[in-house]
Amino acid sequence: MADEDKKEEPKSGGKKLLIAGIFVGLLLGGGGAAGALMMLGGNSEEESHVEEVVVVEEPKADPFFVKVERMTLPLVYKNRILGNVMADFSMEVDGNENKMTVIRYLPEIRDAMLRHFSDISIGKTENPRSIDYPRLKKTLKDISNEVLHDPLVQEVMIVQVQQF
Repeated sequence: MADEDKKEEPKSGGKKLLIAGIFVGLLLGGGGAAGALMMLGGNSEEESHVEEVVVVEEPKADPFFVKVERMTLPLVYKNRILGNVMADFSMEVDGNENKMTVIRYLPEIRDAMLRHFSDISIGKTENPRSIDYPRLKKTLKDISNEVLHDPLVQEVMIVQVQQF
């Protein structure tokens, strides 16, 4: 029994040292963390004077495209047809609902475009056989929005043009 008492005493002293070491470590670690938070936290007086400004941005709708394929337009110069142009283009609109509206009116839009370009040239003024793309894009957009009675078409992209 005397041997057993000797073995237990050093263990209980080691446990006390271990517990004391953990306690001191927690105190120092907690004190260091508290000091760091106080230094990084800033001054409470400054925080009371800061006003938070919230900027609310409306989510931008994804653009949708309505594809218009194989539209044959005449190249007109001085009331004479110089040739024909087969054009593919896309109209950009915001939102699926606007896309469906444009698709619903697409036959009327194509009709208005054909009637418009049967009298007015799509060629450049200095070279009537060469297509004036910026003016063509603007005219296609204007005609589309006029038929729709609402500016739904934001941009027209000409995808392909073939002259024959």
